[in-house]
Amino acid sequence: MSGDSNNAARNAFTLGDALARQGDFFSARGAFQTAISHNDPEWSPRAACVLGDLLWSQGDAASAEPILAIARQSGHPDWGPAAEVVQGVICAARSDMGGAMRAYGAAIASQHPTHAANAWFNLGTLHQQRREWVLAVTAFQRAIDFRHPEFSPKAAVNLGYVLFNNLGQVEEAEQAFAVAIHSENREQAELARMNLEAMRQLAAANQKGDQLTGVDDPVNVSTGRGKGGLKWRRWFRRDGS
Repeated sequence: MSGDSNNAARNAFTLGDALARQGDFFSARGAFQTAISHNDPEWSPRAACVLGDLLWSQGDAASAEPILAIARQSGHPDWGPAAEVVQGVICAARSDMGGAMRAYGAAIASQHPTHAANAWFNLGTLHQQRREWVLAVTAFQRAIDFRHPEFSPKAAVNLGYVLFNNLGQVEEAEQAFAVAIHSENREQAELARMNLEAMRQLAAANQKGDQLTGVDDPVNVSTGRGKGGLKWRRWFRRDGS
């Protein structure tokens, strides 16, 4: 790869990235496609991953998937696994469990410190949505093991939710929430505190014999996206208070 071609790919990517940040997605798409066309080992996979994610975020999965495939098949140690995670999200969104498992599995196999952790977290949310509690617990624990500043605390919050609400394991849930609370991720720490307090209130109510009804919000957690990627549960006394 000549230096001129490498510079052209890099410049096209840089332009596409700037245009995307400005909200000019049409022009950004053209710049990213130019970067891809140079077949540069560094900048072309990067452009393919970013463009694929951008197209998916715009709701165009049909265009995103062949672009993501360029990054996925590139062998790039960073952008290959990153593209697999996006592909997994797309598959999960259309309830393609096999496709999601394959894509997340490829990202996990890379052992990339960010993308493997992300894939374990997303896989956990997918099992959570499918009510596969034991598999969800295993996936969230694996995500926590990476000690990633974003995905480990998120996984800890979801793990605590599943352990308490779905498996009735109070002590284990407290330990999971504590991981997020003691992390540097302020958003997830606050979510964990809220969930922990709600759990303790419910346990106290149960001891007093209060009859509470749990109500889940309708969020679909299967893609691992959204605020925390988690479901909320609120409890109400049977009299509606």
